[in-house]
This record gives sequence, structure tokens and C-alpha cells, in this order.
Amino acid sequence: MVTFPDGSRIVLGNEGGRPIHRGTVAVRGPCAPSLADLVTLGLTDAQARALEFVLTWFGNPFDSVTSDPQSGGEPRWGAWPLSGPLLVTALAQWRQREPDAFDGRLGRLGLEATPAQPPEPAALRFLGARNATPSEGLEALVLFAEDPRLLAALAQSGRERGAQLAQLETLVTHVLQSVLASSSQDAPADGAFSSARALALLFHAELRFGHRGVTRLVTLMRERPEPSAAGERFAEDLRSTGRAREASEVWRILTSPELADPA
Repeated sequence: MVTFPDGSRIVLGNEGGRPIHRGTVAVRGPCAPSLADLVTLGLTDAQARALEFVLTWFGNPFDSVTSDPQSGGEPRWGAWPLSGPLLVTALAQWRQREPDAFDGRLGRLGLEATPAQPPEPAALRFLGARNATPSEGLEALVLFAEDPRLLAALAQSGRERGAQLAQLETLVTHVLQSVLASSSQDAPADGAFSSARALALLFHAELRFGHRGVTRLVTLMRERPEPSAAGERFAEDLRSTGRAREASEVWRILTSPELADPA
């Protein structure tokens, strides 16, 4: 348990010998941004509904922090979740959006975040203890897995509205816009990914499988232009290759009344 100067507490778990925080702030709830907030980030109503659904059912809480053993314990933060350069970008955007809140949560511990200044990307710097050599970029991120105080502070940061919006802005700008552009270009017809249900299939494919999953879904949409038919084939492909959990997630998207077109 990490207790902060204001008396608030973060309770960390343990997974594979590394501290984690599974999160407490749901994507859909009183402490989360609204659908209207998603629209202000540049999404259509249908895109916002699809993203909220995918993050609610298949993402993580905004204040979750886990680590990726394959990258040396690099943290994964937030609802998508974000890691590596995307995590740095989100922290820098939060610092730009709410400098006082950032400094109160992370700056006081020695973290500095600088927004992108093209061609230079966003940067993260950890000053560390006195006389210690500062760490930068991905090296600084790895320190979160080694210092429960830093990891708890990152988890607590996910409860700040500005940090949540920075997570979403980074996701929309640096992930979903390119996914939407490529799927629109390769789709069999205009508007193939215009409904909330079809968009949820698309966002889920990116979340779970990345570019490979999106490419497969778009290919199936060419063969079967109806989202329901393409989604059913996608679910069957997943089930037949041993991905039963992901297949059931696709079926949830296909059958949920939350994604029905407005009357």
C-alpha cells in the first residue's frame, strides 16, 4: 500500500513478481469522460459509441497500470492501455493540458514530460535521486516497474480528468485515426465502417490483434460486406485457431443492443 501526502492510498497487487494496479475508475461511470467528451476529440457519434463500448467491455480502467515482461517491465497505463512512445505522448499531453495536476502527481517525484515538437517526438525524463544520472524515454518508463511509489503515482494520475482525456486524445490521434483511414481506403464500399457495431468490430480488432487483426477484418468485409456476416466469420476464425475468448468478445459486439442503430 502506498500512502500519499494528502492521505489518499493506492493498493498494489503482485503479478509475476512485479507490482500492478488493476484500476478502480471505469471507462463508463461517474468518474469518467462522457460520450460528448469523446466527440470533442474528433470522433463521430457512432465512433464515440463504438470506442466507449470497446473500452468498457474489453479495455482497462483509466487508472490501471500493468507491466509487459517482454519489454523489461515497461508499464502499460490506462484504458487502452498505452505503452512505450504512446504512453510518453499521453503524459506529455496531460502535462500540457493540466501542468499543475501533472506536477502534483508526477512532477514532484522527478518526472518531466515535454510535448512533441516536430520533428522531435514527445519526451519523458526522470531526474531520480540526488546525484543520480537522469533517465530518459523508455529507460525512464522501465523504472515504474522497479519503484512502487512511481507506479502508484501513475495509477493515481489515471483518476485525473485531464489525464483521462490525454489517454483518449493520444489513442484517437495516434492509433484510431490511422485505423479508420486505412479501413476506409480498403473497405469494399463507402460507409462499410459507419455503424457503431462495425466500428466496434474494427476497434476491437486493433485492440486485440493490431494491424494484423484489422487487415483480416477488412478482408472479410470485402468478401461479406455486411458487418454481421464478416463478424461471424471473424469469430469463427478465432474459435478455430484456439482464440475462444476473443471469439466470444466478437459475438458480444455482434449481439449487444448497446450498439444498435438509433431509432
